[in-house]
Amino acid sequence: MSKTKLALDVVADLRSLANSIETFVLGQETEIKNEPAPKEKKAETVDTSVEENQPTLEELRAAMAEKNRDGHREAVKAIIQKFGANNLSSMDPKYYAQAMKEVGELK
Repeated sequence: MSKTKLALDVVADLRSLANSIETFVLGQETEIKNEPAPKEKKAETVDTSVEENQPTLEELRAAMAEKNRDGHREAVKAIIQKFGANNLSSMDPKYYAQAMKEVGELK
């Protein structure tokens, strides 16, 4: 791989990282502002069956970055846009599993 290609991949990864950090920070600010006064915590039952199969943003980002480095940049971009987003950070998390499946099918 040429030095220029490697440099462009690093730039793309840094932009992606910056988007993730921005999303994280903005999400934290929203949570702090909307957080109700502390109350007693009740025992909660959580259905983890769906969450176990749901990839995280970081897992999806890593899979897409790998395919991007393998020369599937346009296909990865098309998958993100297919789910109504301009970049991965703005993709609705409910689409992560489907997007991960499609990324995995790229050869």
